Amino acid sequence: MSNDIQKADQIAHRFYTKLCLVVSNARATSELKSHTKVDKWFNLETPDSDLFRDHLRVYKAVSSSPAPPPLELQVLLSIPDLTTNQVLVHLAHDSSRSRVDPTPRHIVLENWLLNFVPEACGDSDSDSVAPSTIYKHGIPLFRSIYSLLRILPSWKLYKKLRRRTSNAYRNGNLSIHLRVKGLDDGVSVTDILDFGKSRYLQPRGFILFHHFISVQ
Repeated sequence: MSNDIQKADQIAHRFYTKLCLVVSNARATSELKSHTKVDKWFNLETPDSDLFRDHLRVYKAVSSSPAPPPLELQVLLSIPDLTTNQVLVHLAHDSSRSRVDPTPRHIVLENWLLNFVPEACGDSDSDSVAPSTIYKHGIPLFRSIYSLLRILPSWKLYKKLRRRTSNAYRNGNLSIHLRVKGLDDGVSVTDILDFGKSRYLQPRGFILFHHFISVQ
């Protein structure tokens, strides 16, 4: 039984790791290092990295008490320092434009939440799920997440920014990166424009104006 618990803990930890890798692969605009390792868990090949590896250690033994905190992964659009002739503008559905002031340093594009909820242990193991079954369930789950990431609106922005990395003038130095909410990384919550904080988060998109050159 203890061996099954160890296997289940290992698989659970890989759920957290795989989510970070899959989201990062479809959102982070920073260049990957050459000769990147490949993570093959859940029959889905994903570029491997040390992203949040230290933080993810807390999820290595989710069966132990107390349960670990939820993992909330934020996909952030990073706004560069603006010059005197630059402003951040919101583009509404009717194509009207409104200045976003004060200018945030980051805008939340997506939130991904993974939470482990332990069940009370009973006297019988009849309801227990074998680690191999848990792993098999993870295969279609991550394939679905992989596909979903390429359907959501942020995918289009990611592709545009990746194509324009060689031309900082065209993309206005905008970039997308990942952040674990609650992690002490020096980013203040006041610098982040999150869901529900402003009417500007209902929209079609944001534009960084620089001499009337826009990134949409």
